[in-house]
Amino acid sequence: MDYFNYLRSFIKRDSVFIEDLESLSSGRDDIQPSVEPELGKFLGLVIRLTNAKKVLEIGSGVGYSALWLGEGVKITGGRVVTVDNHERTHKEVVKNITNAGLDNWVEKKLGNAEDIIETLGGDWDLIFQDAGKYLYPLLHNKIVDLTRTGGLIIADDTMFKMNPDVRKGLGDHMDKYNKMVFADSRLYSTILSVGHGVTISMKMGVE
Repeated sequence: MDYFNYLRSFIKRDSVFIEDLESLSSGRDDIQPSVEPELGKFLGLVIRLTNAKKVLEIGSGVGYSALWLGEGVKITGGRVVTVDNHERTHKEVVKNITNAGLDNWVEKKLGNAEDIIETLGGDWDLIFQDAGKYLYPLLHNKIVDLTRTGGLIIADDTMFKMNPDVRKGLGDHMDKYNKMVFADSRLYSTILSVGHGVTISMKMGVE
């Protein structure tokens, strides 16, 4: 058994619907890859650990990570807003959230993230960034503004720069984002080597 299979042998899914969606998505080449199960579990842990009630996801995919987030806010009594601009996969998100029984906890928004977040109020407990990589540095300051003091920003795929199999342009966007984050005095940040890298930032409220 290799490292990843050993790790994943311990990851119990929070619902049967999460496991079902993994099976349905496996091998598809018409969608962006979903987050790894270990990252999904980590997101669920963070929600429970921080008692997060107001959660924003930027980049829905087919709704896999939204299921993990939704199961988390069911426990805390919160709500997730998930945003994506792909009309075809948005229909899958709507279906998958409904099938998982999470409509009362997950709100689905279709449109460009840079437009939708301008309509949202602030004080989010947790913002999960997994949209188009060019958006990470572009939306950085707005995302920080939307996050409450003490809240968390979790960004996926932030080690793309070090992955030779990833297009250089994508890696450059992630490298720029990491440099912005770690230079930002409002944030206390680290990177974990989960999946393709996860940058985690707490908003400290220091300008």
